[in-house]
Amino acid sequence: MSVETAPDWVTLGAGEEVVWSGRPSPYLVKYWIGVALAVAAVGALVVWILPADWQWIGWLVVLAAVGVGGYAYVAHRSVVYVITSEKIYRKRGIVRTSTDTVRLDRVQNVSYRQTLPQRLVDCGDMAIDTAGSGGTEILFRSVPHPSTVNGLVVDQLPGERGERTAV
Repeated sequence: MSVETAPDWVTLGAGEEVVWSGRPSPYLVKYWIGVALAVAAVGALVVWILPADWQWIGWLVVLAAVGVGGYAYVAHRSVVYVITSEKIYRKRGIVRTSTDTVRLDRVQNVSYRQTLPQRLVDCGDMAIDTAGSGGTEILFRSVPHPSTVNGLVVDQLPGERGERTAV
């Protein structure tokens, strides 16, 4: 993973640099687009088989399939994850956006988990727990190569960089 430039919505402090940025795994989008194509094929078959008075049912199925595929694509493109040398960011949304930010000095635990399908495509969910929140502050869903990204976060933690933190 190479050092990248900061997205325009991330404000870097002095000496802060982007360590990693990415999106959820595209494999989930491919799955839902595959489902949408299968449903659209069924809808087209219904249009072809049914009499003209009933073909609207098939067109409705095709329209639903296009909606599912479009939603999957937009949902994938609307999430961005960024890890800098000082903070962790998650931005969601296209029309209305929401950005969550956690300073690395507040991170208590970083972990990831993978379901069997996620293991097959090397993605997983990474949880970032912070002090005082009582649980997960930011969840990176379906992040590609979760063990690598998890390691990048751990490497940036103040105690891991050889720095002393006040107790």
